[in-house]
Amino acid sequence: MTLVQLRVFCAVVEQGSFRAAARTLDIAQSTLTQAIQGLEGELGVTLLNRSHQGISLTPIGERFLVRANAILRDCELASQDVMQSRGEEEGNITLGVTSEPLAELLLPVVKRFVERFPRVKVHVTSGYTKMLIERIRDGRLDFALAPLAPQVSDVDLSIERLYRSVPSVIARKGHPKAHVTSIRDLVDCEWVSIRPAGIVGGAENRLISLFNTENLGAPKIVLTAESLLETLHIVCESDYLTIEPRVLSELTLFSGALTSIPIREAFDPRDVCLVARRSAPFTLATQELVSMLVSYSRLVHGPAARNTAG
Repeated sequence: MTLVQLRVFCAVVEQGSFRAAARTLDIAQSTLTQAIQGLEGELGVTLLNRSHQGISLTPIGERFLVRANAILRDCELASQDVMQSRGEEEGNITLGVTSEPLAELLLPVVKRFVERFPRVKVHVTSGYTKMLIERIRDGRLDFALAPLAPQVSDVDLSIERLYRSVPSVIARKGHPKAHVTSIRDLVDCEWVSIRPAGIVGGAENRLISLFNTENLGAPKIVLTAESLLETLHIVCESDYLTIEPRVLSELTLFSGALTSIPIREAFDPRDVCLVARRSAPFTLATQELVSMLVSYSRLVHGPAARNTAG
């Protein structure tokens, strides 16, 4: 098995066809086909289903793709690490982030990092926690900043807990319930929740849990939306409520339209964490960015209550 075969395999999957992958890699399609056939022959399995409609991964191919992406990313990082050790501060960092740490940590820090490493390209992927962790595991992300429940721990991940997230009930300014102080006063309200297709949980579960704890029955969740922007837009233009980190209602983009309802009951806690693959050491530039993020978090929020060592 060679790195060339792995690159060809990943390119075919990413492009969706042999022809498109050959064009992207600038090689003959026959050469690409031979590389895939050689890889499958060496492994003794079929990685790709071929049909007139295109290609698709077999179940074994899906598992192999995760490993192949991780290996290729590790090779790229090894090369960058050598260059950075020689004083050539070049390379790229791919990180994932959810909405709260984007505003609370990354934006205040990234400008100083870019000034320090002007030739290192930083790419930010936004999304929900489960998606970001999947991309860490398959090597597509170097690390992520995302909320996790306090008890979460995975043997293959390094998890550093940075600070406790404070969820809040978010409403439009002028909402008739904007000044209530208990979740009981919101029992008849209707809610909108972020829930990507096929995903169950997140803020929706925390709302249901709080209603159950207070013996209020089931909350009236009338809408779910794919993204934070969609959710907050809906809240701005209606009397629907949502649960999001309090800091989001204080951002310049939303502070004129949204407010946080000061209920006294607490939602299930989440810790904003820095998550990475345990087996993948950072390059020098990535380690510098991580150190800056951790230092800034401690400066603003104080030391985390509990860390899971990597």
